[in-house]
Parts: sequence; structure tokens; C-alpha cells
Amino acid sequence: MADLARPDTYAKARLGMTLHPKQGAVLRDLFKPKSRVAARCANEVGKTSHIAVAAILYNLEMLDGQCISTAGSWMQVSQQLIPKLKAQSFRYPRWEFLDTAIKIEGVERYLGFSTRDEGTAQGFHADPNRPLLAIIDEAAAVPLPIFNAIEERCNPTYLLIMGSPLDPAGQFYSIETNLAKHYTHHHINQIDCSTANGYWVDQAGIDRKIAKYGAEHPLVQSNVFGEFAKSVEGALLSLREWINCQNNPPPYRDGDMHAFIDVAGGGNKNVFVFRRGNRVRIEKIWRDSNEMAAIGEIISIMQRLKKSDALQVEHVSIDASGAGKPMANRLHELGYLVNKYNGQTPPRFDDECYNSRAEVICRYSAGVKACQFILPDNEELRMQSLQATIKRHSSGKFLMTAKEDMVKAGLESPDELDAVSNACMPAPMFKSVNLVETTREYNAGQADYEGDIEKHDGNRRFFT
Repeated sequence: MADLARPDTYAKARLGMTLHPKQGAVLRDLFKPKSRVAARCANEVGKTSHIAVAAILYNLEMLDGQCISTAGSWMQVSQQLIPKLKAQSFRYPRWEFLDTAIKIEGVERYLGFSTRDEGTAQGFHADPNRPLLAIIDEAAAVPLPIFNAIEERCNPTYLLIMGSPLDPAGQFYSIETNLAKHYTHHHINQIDCSTANGYWVDQAGIDRKIAKYGAEHPLVQSNVFGEFAKSVEGALLSLREWINCQNNPPPYRDGDMHAFIDVAGGGNKNVFVFRRGNRVRIEKIWRDSNEMAAIGEIISIMQRLKKSDALQVEHVSIDASGAGKPMANRLHELGYLVNKYNGQTPPRFDDECYNSRAEVICRYSAGVKACQFILPDNEELRMQSLQATIKRHSSGKFLMTAKEDMVKAGLESPDELDAVSNACMPAPMFKSVNLVETTREYNAGQADYEGDIEKHDGNRRFFT
């Protein structure tokens, strides 16, 4: 029983967990009367799966307490915490593990709720005979009214505020800085929990992120080091804005379609992205040193999307600049008259932008800020979105930092960002015709036509 008396040893003896010493320290400090504990954590260091789960079950079983928890993203509660709690249910056969609650002898003793439901926190009434544990997870994305409702109105016996830091703003940042004296603080980064130190976070993955994006990249600062993200000069998006869109996606709305293919020769990366309505999907990312084989893959994906989503050729665009030009031309030769795109052409809608590429990424970034898109969960896209920087051209218009300049600075070409941001634009809608006599290369207002395409017999050969 001695092993069950302390929360850190309870985690091992009762739940079979192997804790990092820093996780154990969080639990020990948490279960001191009237505790106020703040844990600033990198990603994948077990704050939810180990700390939160152990704290909740220890408080319920050993202290006969109550628990409430919320998080900056409801998915953190519903898809991370609740499944981890349910995975321990076989140890507690008399308890009911529900989708948002745990009941013991018919009494709801744990409740998980969304930060969108401020009334749940405000209306919660603790049992004065039971110690109340409150957990605020992914705290950097939690609005101030939720903090106030939990900390001041619920007045928990034990309070744990934890999460990966975002931008230096918001209540979590204040708790770590100007309000620091009111809390006990802990900090856990990925290096603490790395395989090089005998734990579970892959050291090679840590090294790759740092080498690829640099230690100062906002997402590296947050995810790897557990530090508040430094701002990137000229960046269109902050880490907070990106996370907010990913954590709070809009309801799916069907609508127009646009597929965009960012291609590269010589075995470099090809990216095929499809948007329908406000949902964006990365259909495939692949490398192929044989450009004609890559053309075959593109046609295969288009055929599949024709069957699943009624995609038509006028909904498809391809980057026809640089290495993409011969690939785009080959598609046209085969009768697949996709829209040809060149980022250096004039913008379609926004005269404040110097060229189409600046317009596309600016409009995409504005949509992310407004939570307009259901975005794919892709690390490269996140990294590239936060790296995208803008400056003024001599004309006074906005211009993106060139891909060539990014490569010279040691950064990879932002292929996922270019493909996704272009797919988020309306398709140019190159209209279908039954007989193509002469077709000029259409590129959203492109002025340099490169000649006529040979006559095709019968209907165009797209999806025949």
C-alpha cells in the first residue's frame, strides 16, 4: 500500500507506467493542499497520457475525489485523454468509463468538457466532502474566461495547468512570466525524454527537426524545447494562429473543387493536393526521377478523384514553371488540358500583391487565421506555413521570399505549402470543349502564350 500512497509511485504500481523523474515531480507537487502547478511541456513528453491520467485516477481512487478537465482543443480530451483513461478501465471493473465522464457507483466523479462550453466550468459545483482536481491541458490555447471559471469560481483543491507553449501571449504565458510567483513551475522538453537519455522520444527525430528547420523555428521552439515561440520577421502566420485553425476547424461545407499539383524533376518532391469545399487533402507526396512515370501517377490520381468526387479537368491546375513546364506540356499532349500555373504571373484578385504566388499564400494565410479551412495534419505544411515570409517589392506591393532564397538559406523548397495554398484558391475553370482546335496556355491572366496545341480528335481525353 505504501506504493499507492504517493501519486508518482501509484502510477507505476497501479497503472504500470514508467514515469520520467520530471513527470513524477509534477505529480508530487500537484497533490499538495491548494496546489497551483504549471507544467510547460514539449510535444510527446507524456503530459496527457501519463501526468493527466495518473493524476485523475489517483485522485478518484486514493483520495476519493472529483475531477474536471478541459483543453485548448476538444480533440485533446476526446481523442487523447479519454481513450487513455479507458485503456486503464480493466483495473477498475466497478467504474463506468464513458465518452466524457467516469462514474463510480452511479455518481459522476470525472467530467471532461470543451473550452467552448464555458457554462460547464462556471456551473460546476464541487462536493465539499471530496477534494477537487482541475486540469487545464493545452493551456496556451485556452481563453481567459475558462481560466477564471475554473481557478476562481470552482476553487479546486488541486489545479494543474499544462501544455506546449505557443506565442508569448495569453494567460498561460502570463502564468509563466508576470504571474509566476503564484504557481509552482515545471518544464519538460523532448531532450529530457529522448532515447539518448533512456526514454521514448526518438533522438534522431529531434536532431532532424533542428537540422532541417533550425533551433529558432517557432514550431521547433514549442514542440522540441517547450519554449514560447519566437516571432519570425515578416511571417504571415503565427504558431498560435495555425494551432487555433487546426484545433478549431470549421464544420465541413461542400462546395467548389480545386486540385493542385506541385511538381519537380530529377527525383525531387511532387505534391498532389485536392480541396473540396473547405476540406483540404494531401492526396500524395512522392519522388520519381522518371518524369513520365510521375505523369502516369498524376493521371491515376485524377482518375481516382473523378470516380470519388466527380473531378473534371477544369478543376485541376499544375505548376508549369521550371521543371514543371515539360510535365504540364506532356499532360496537354495526352489530352489532359489542365490549367497551367506560374507563380510569377500577375495576381488574379489582389492588386496589393506583386505576383500570383504572393496572392495565393497571403489569401491562404488569411483563411487560416479566420479558421476557414479543414487542414491536413502534416508536419511539413505546418513548418512551411510558419516559415512563409513577406516583404515589399520596389513597386510597394507584397512579395513572398523567393524559393531560391529559402534554399540558399538552407531551407527546403516549400512544396506542401505551395500545393495546399494554391488548392485553397478558386480553380481558374478552364471550360471543357468537345473539339479542341487551338488552346492557349491559360494561367490566371498569364500574358505569355506559348503557342497552339495540336488539334485533338473528338472529345478531350480526360477521364474517358
